[in-house]
Amino acid sequence: MNKNILYRFFSGKASFEEEEAVCNWVDLSNRNKEIFIKERKQFDLILFQSSLSDNNKRFFHKTNLKSYIKDFLTTAAVICLLCVAALSIYKDIAKTNNEIMENKIIVPPGQRVNIILSDGSNIWLNACSELIYPTSFSQDSRIVSLKGEAFFDIAKNEKQPFVVQTTNCNINVLGTKFNVRTDYANCDFDVALFEGAIKLTNKIEEDSELMLLPMQKAEFKDGKFLVDSIQEFDRFRWIEGLICFDNILFTDLMLRFEQIYDIKIVVQNPILKDYKCSGKCRVADGIDYILKLLQRNRSFSFTRNDDNTYIYID
Repeated sequence: MNKNILYRFFSGKASFEEEEAVCNWVDLSNRNKEIFIKERKQFDLILFQSSLSDNNKRFFHKTNLKSYIKDFLTTAAVICLLCVAALSIYKDIAKTNNEIMENKIIVPPGQRVNIILSDGSNIWLNACSELIYPTSFSQDSRIVSLKGEAFFDIAKNEKQPFVVQTTNCNINVLGTKFNVRTDYANCDFDVALFEGAIKLTNKIEEDSELMLLPMQKAEFKDGKFLVDSIQEFDRFRWIEGLICFDNILFTDLMLRFEQIYDIKIVVQNPILKDYKCSGKCRVADGIDYILKLLQRNRSFSFTRNDDNTYIYID
């Protein structure tokens, strides 16, 4: 397989025919899958190195990534193996012994990352999300900061409470599993709890607190918490690399794609205004491939601008 085609596939710039060719090639043999993973790692290394600014390079001493991700990508007809590792990572090195060394992970568009913290807590980060966490926690608490979306499986330690800081709310936990979104388009903050218990604190009104129980979700809207039960789980299958949608307006689905792929989508075709979509696709398939699948049910065309920051749908 031509490396240029593979690299266009990794960057989401491959044509529909090239994407199908890559998936078919990977599915032919385990050897092809090994070559695919090797080239993906090389591509991610290049992406990683180029993402470091001059300032970051001065502070960057070593990488301390503890986990590697492998995931099966499914299309309508083929399955291929992808190692997801494209990260922008740097360390803020303390200037004095009193300061705490922190790690910062920024997940690129169309990717997701799994990390294990020093206390054993397991965290999945969704596309275009950012997590700041210390290299080692203090004896009294475990504090991380999040922008975007993440799934937390927190190691229980009653003597060392875990706190997730977001723009609008803080989440206090001991040991539990939950999904949280913050600073998303049309979503300031929401959290869904699957196990354990968490306490939510409104950072604007610190006396405003809420205890959430398993299988409950809460949204912070207009300065207050709205609580409901969890009715469906497809929205949380992003951990598996899936985008699931059921009877959703085309325009609303495009808003989700904007967040996942960090690109602006302008829907100019009035026929699509009331078009509702249902289905499942892989994030790593790329937005061009997914849009071509959606074209099978409704007639439309799409183009990108010169610098790939906009997609126009006609």
